Amino acid sequence: MNHKYRKLVLLLLLAVTPVALAADRERVKEVGQHLMCICGCTQVLTTCNMVSCPSRGGLTQDLSEQIDLGKSEGSILDYFAQKYGLAVLSAPPASGFNLSAWITPFLALAIGAMMVVYFARRFKARWTGTPASANPNAADYQQRIEDELKKYIPED
Repeated sequence: MNHKYRKLVLLLLLAVTPVALAADRERVKEVGQHLMCICGCTQVLTTCNMVSCPSRGGLTQDLSEQIDLGKSEGSILDYFAQKYGLAVLSAPPASGFNLSAWITPFLALAIGAMMVVYFARRFKARWTGTPASANPNAADYQQRIEDELKKYIPED
């Protein structure tokens, strides 16, 4: 009877192992989305498609080992940033000088929008000014133009 239970436990372990490994692979993909491949391809680690990439395998293995140690995502990212530098992170941390990488695009967008509004109002003000026919000197200008034209256009 004891032998039956051992076989049952062994069978359950064999059935559960692929599911556990699949969960680990999924976690490697999740955390790997936050890391860049350091081979120079400028792609995220899990999507690096460089043929014979010299660093993808090592980084993925290192990532798997960190996950197997039970570390949290934040501590894993800190480990990689400390080991390979901040360039390995797919998004810069939102602190210190790196905060400018998060703020600058929105600041540039706001400044651009303000410039568009300013120039649109300025352009509109120019075109909604008084028309030439409402100008009291328009008749004088028209007469001068006709006089000048008479000098250069022969009348038959």
